[in-house]
Amino acid sequence: MKQNLRFLLGLSMFFCWQIVQAQTRQVTGKVSDTGGGTLPGVSVTVKGTSNGGVTDVNGKYSVNVSGNNATLVYSYIGYKSIEKAVGSQSSIVVT
Repeated sequence: MKQNLRFLLGLSMFFCWQIVQAQTRQVTGKVSDTGGGTLPGVSVTVKGTSNGGVTDVNGKYSVNVSGNNATLVYSYIGYKSIEKAVGSQSSIVVT
């Protein structure tokens, strides 16, 4: 009886984890200035969470978002912060 209960509990946890994973997706993109130069070190965060990352030397980034209602916040010293709604996009380029 205990083995069956443990099995069912483990199985239900597995399916819950699969549902959570299915709702998370990766958004990539690039951040550049108005002259077309790349901006390394731009902070890219998912609004309302601690999830995010930083652009690399080529201005490219990758973050994981949940659902289509996420908003990305781009911030960089000396520049005004920008917010972009993700929607169904998988790649967002910001200037």
